[in-house]
Amino acid sequence: MDEKASEKTGYAAWHKAVLAGCLVIALVGTVGVIGGMVQMSSTIQDYGGSVGAPFVIAFVLLLLSLWLFAGSGALLVYIARTARDIRQALAADAG
Repeated sequence: MDEKASEKTGYAAWHKAVLAGCLVIALVGTVGVIGGMVQMSSTIQDYGGSVGAPFVIAFVLLLLSLWLFAGSGALLVYIARTARDIRQALAADAG
């Protein structure tokens, strides 16, 4: 295999668009989750309750699920790029 075939290519335009979308989802979602939890915490305290461990666990799980969702999109882009690189390397070796 020659040098050019073994070099990884850059991201395509749709790769960059999906990665930007994943980043936007992660950032806007994080702000939304934090804002929602602050609002729920103030409502709980207005009615005389206190924020305990279940509230914190829900907060952590919401953030984790949001980041895993955005990360899965980024992982799919990485897999698509790697598959494209492998396909190009195989085509270069065959041709």
